[in-house]
Amino acid sequence: MTADAVNRGIAAGLHRGAQVSVWSEPAGPLDVAYGAAREGVPMTPDTSVLWLSSGKPLLAVAVAQQVAAGRLAFDDAVSDFVPEFAANGKEEVTVEQVLTHTGGFRSVAFDYPAMGWDDAVAAVCRARLETGWVPGETAGYHPHSGWNILGRVVEVCTGEPLGATLREAVAQPLGMTDTWVGLPSAEHARLLAGGRLAAVENTAGSTPRPTGMDEAAWATGVRPGGNTWGPARDLARFYRAVLGGGAINEARVVPAPIVAQLTERVRRDTTDRTFRAAMDWGRGFMVNNRRHDAANAATHGDAGTPYNFGPHAGDDAIGHGGNQSSVGFADPTHGLAVAVVFNGMCGEPKHQQRMAGVLDALYRDLGFAAAG
Repeated sequence: MTADAVNRGIAAGLHRGAQVSVWSEPAGPLDVAYGAAREGVPMTPDTSVLWLSSGKPLLAVAVAQQVAAGRLAFDDAVSDFVPEFAANGKEEVTVEQVLTHTGGFRSVAFDYPAMGWDDAVAAVCRARLETGWVPGETAGYHPHSGWNILGRVVEVCTGEPLGATLREAVAQPLGMTDTWVGLPSAEHARLLAGGRLAAVENTAGSTPRPTGMDEAAWATGVRPGGNTWGPARDLARFYRAVLGGGAINEARVVPAPIVAQLTERVRRDTTDRTFRAAMDWGRGFMVNNRRHDAANAATHGDAGTPYNFGPHAGDDAIGHGGNQSSVGFADPTHGLAVAVVFNGMCGEPKHQQRMAGVLDALYRDLGFAAAG
């Protein structure tokens, strides 16, 4: 059923190809690829694909590592680490408020890929607190701004470039050997020459159009809010670690009690001003916004709730979606780690529909549909 759902999208022109990766106990990993990575190049489980916002939780884990090391606390002010951030009413915004999208500085203009990392951080620091916004109470998804400033906070704590920290302290210890936040130029060239770099296309119209995101100028930029590259199996492996309380086998990247803090439902029943829907959040993670319990079905049971984890995931599922592209999540109820990535951005309504269809089919294939 999963293959049929993905292939229907290929036939409809929503994407050229896709990767689906699932890990479960005791079955282990299942990594499947469909269609083409780019015109004339097959998609394989080894192809590097763009996760967009599905990569954001890697930075949340890096923040948590600094908490575990005693270098910061979730309720610390961001300006304690980046004094320039205090400008224009943001002096009391905390790390936790940024992680829960209640900080109040969504509308920052980023000229990617021309704008470099330092310039992007400076733009966030200059931003004004939104009029009428109450930090910690008013909620609205910050697509890039929050993640750029959190990245700088991590750099201040570690004294290392952010891209190196995310790879060496988060990805590599978990065996995510093909994951990069900003591909090094040599790696980009190697993947492209070897047929292992997926294109990223705009498929909202009748003819696929290039977005430029897979070109070197874009793909090599360190942008923790949306430029993580790797195969879907690495993203599923990340959520296998979330299921394991921050560890895979003996490899631990963050203590289990702090993983619980990241993934607990901190924001509850708040209307998100960006998504215009009632959404709940952990610290840097989406928690299941399509809950099935009777007390919450009225506000959180709607299939139209954006970037949920499909109709059958447990209410305790945690993860993150990527703009018109992807999702990665852990489902403790069913003991699953799941990653799905498409290489066509087909517009929000079509994407939500195709992702729901694939996740519905996947759970049916695994025998878990009745739980939904």
